[in-house]
Amino acid sequence: MRAVLGVYHRAIRRIFRHSLVGQVLAVILLSTTLVVGCNRTPQEAPPAGPYHIIELFDGDSFNLKAANGATVRIRIAGIDAPERKQPYSLKAKESLRALLSDGDITLDPIKRDRFDRWVANVVMAPQAIDVGLVQIERGYAWFFVRYKDDLSESRQRLYAEAEREARRQRIGLWAGISASQNNPELAPEEPWRFRERTKK
Repeated sequence: MRAVLGVYHRAIRRIFRHSLVGQVLAVILLSTTLVVGCNRTPQEAPPAGPYHIIELFDGDSFNLKAANGATVRIRIAGIDAPERKQPYSLKAKESLRALLSDGDITLDPIKRDRFDRWVANVVMAPQAIDVGLVQIERGYAWFFVRYKDDLSESRQRLYAEAEREARRQRIGLWAGISASQNNPELAPEEPWRFRERTKK
């Protein structure tokens, strides 16, 4: 790399002597060389399936083994399920386990998060079951509005409506609204608020 840059530096000094246009071109050339030399090509998609479940962490994140043996870390897009120390966490996790065991797992990857997980829409074939939507319908996850832009507008509407209906029917963790009158610890608390509060 140093040898290449040395050649470019000498070429740039020669060009500098001749014209302003040459100087501009030289700067562009050097900048391009540095970017190409320093950047890694990002991975476009996770390794292909078929996938097998390795480990479930909670109701919205898990690890898979891909066809090539690689581990694929997944965070379901658009939902947030109770954390391990929250009420209904175990039920949310078991609900996800049942969903992921009911067919072939297909991924529609969106991005990588700061924990190097693939944020993805997870769909079970051949029934085309939207796993994130079902977790919300069962009352085991919130529609994660903070990251709604990860979802299509039609999915956003479905997820928002599913949460409203689960709340209305007091399904899953929303049953905690009634139970919290006798036991305040069962009151639903958004996982993102729980994480912020317990960090402090």
